[in-house]
Amino acid sequence: MLPLRLRLLGLWNTFKPQSYRPVIPSQVDHEALVSDIADALWQAPKRIRSLWSAYQGLMARKDHVGKLGQIGTTSSEEAFVLHCLLDFARPANLIEIGTYHGGSTRRILDSIEELQLDTAVFTYDIEDMVRHFRPDEAELILRDVSGRVDEEIFDRYPPGIIYLDAHPWQLLQDVARAALKREDWILAIHDCSPILCNPRMTIPKDEPRLISARTGHWERHVLADIFGVEDPLDERLDKLETESHSLRIFGSQHGLALIMPKVLVRA
Repeated sequence: MLPLRLRLLGLWNTFKPQSYRPVIPSQVDHEALVSDIADALWQAPKRIRSLWSAYQGLMARKDHVGKLGQIGTTSSEEAFVLHCLLDFARPANLIEIGTYHGGSTRRILDSIEELQLDTAVFTYDIEDMVRHFRPDEAELILRDVSGRVDEEIFDRYPPGIIYLDAHPWQLLQDVARAALKREDWILAIHDCSPILCNPRMTIPKDEPRLISARTGHWERHVLADIFGVEDPLDERLDKLETESHSLRIFGSQHGLALIMPKVLVRA
């Protein structure tokens, strides 16, 4: 249980007058999403539309929406971005950080099967609450990798894709900065929408147990800090490039970000 001080602080951030209140959209502009994915992965829009058509069949067969949900988790559109990324990169490994019940893991595993990939899935969390996948499908590792992402992930596995769906400030900083030092890993980050970005965060950065949709998330704050953008709500953050990497935040329900090494996209 949280200490009394943190419980009171959490209640204050949740119920204080004029508190931040995000409203997650239920609909996504699919044509814009297709265009953005095609642009980010240097693919023809026709190819992405074809993948979407096939992916809709996969979702229906597996009843993803009914079993896994859409809001507060990886949505169908966000999972489709990962599906396209898997099709593009065909990685040896996919590392997920932030497992919870394993809903996003389930969607990823189904994409791997659909695309007939030989991709191993390793997923990290600090507690086993898995409901949606079996131990023989993905390996759950109960470990906090904050401050140790190089030895725990980047130096441990052959290069692949990291899907970061966890909210602590330090963890986000560690993973994103480590990924930007390399040109052989792809990083996807959930919950990067401006809707989930409270520009006046009042919770301590070192207290991840207080983070919720009602307080706002740190993702855009961290990306703004790393990429040198003063305002985390600045639209420039949604499509930005450095000499070695590109950052794209898609207009999905929760805002899926993709940090891609340019050498991989333009090879």
